[in-house]
Amino acid sequence: MASKKSTSLEKPESIKTDAWKSKKWDELVKGRVFTAVDIPTLTMLVQWYAVLERCITDISEADGMIACENKIDDYKPLPQIGVMKQASAEIRALNKQLGIADGRDVAATPA
Repeated sequence: MASKKSTSLEKPESIKTDAWKSKKWDELVKGRVFTAVDIPTLTMLVQWYAVLERCITDISEADGMIACENKIDDYKPLPQIGVMKQASAEIRALNKQLGIADGRDVAATPA
């Protein structure tokens, strides 16, 4: 009997039209089995990875600066630091929901 699960999922348009997100989608689904029900969760996972990547890029473009001085001479962490923490937490939660085990699952195992 054929399995109802499939690894060839239809990418949402928001993923297809962005080369970085499309590549991340392919990386996430490669060697794993998902169903159409997983598409919204996979889409959110890719979006959070994109947010994390953007924060990393922003910090890199700021020469690695992680704090900035405000108008009253206080130093505050860059907003990207907090966003990165949130993205990291969301990525871990979505990975867990999808059964992706932080690089220890079948897709991360060399063939």
